Amino acid sequence: MIHAHRAPLAIAVLLAAALAAPVTVAAASTTVVTVTHGIVLDTAAAASGTCGFPIELHTVGTEISIRQYRSDGSLRAETIVQHYDGYLLNPANGKTLSSKVSGPTRDVYNADGSITETGSGATTRTAPGAGLVSGFIGHSSVTLVPTGEIDEEGFPVYDFTDDTFRGQFLGNAGICAILA
Repeated sequence: MIHAHRAPLAIAVLLAAALAAPVTVAAASTTVVTVTHGIVLDTAAAASGTCGFPIELHTVGTEISIRQYRSDGSLRAETIVQHYDGYLLNPANGKTLSSKVSGPTRDVYNADGSITETGSGATTRTAPGAGLVSGFIGHSSVTLVPTGEIDEEGFPVYDFTDDTFRGQFLGNAGICAILA
């Protein structure tokens, strides 16, 4: 089971886009929003958990959100294309590691209440002399099906179905020696 407000990256991206100062261009049933902003995470949770010491993420990027609406005004689909350049930082010793994220994510809001999310792209983390030490390159797809339940914060609860990933996933283990 998954809570919709905690799961897909796209939902977090939507929140970030809503908080930034967007430039909006509207067409008949489509809106396009371009947002440029920075992200600083005091703790990059997955990397910190893998390495056993705090790691921060500092990055700046652009997201383009293309929303398509049905004739009744409800959201039918959203595509978010993103590109971020930045670095991971071990605040204890000042060591850094380059980080780049690029690719689109598409959410389709189906008539039955389910959400189909697909994403393609790459996250690469490279170190001088070591090359690619962490990241993934590939395509993922998942369908979120509403359970009919609402969590304690009032958000719908979803189950994962049809969860697939094709590509290469290196994980975070390769960054530990670089940042230690």
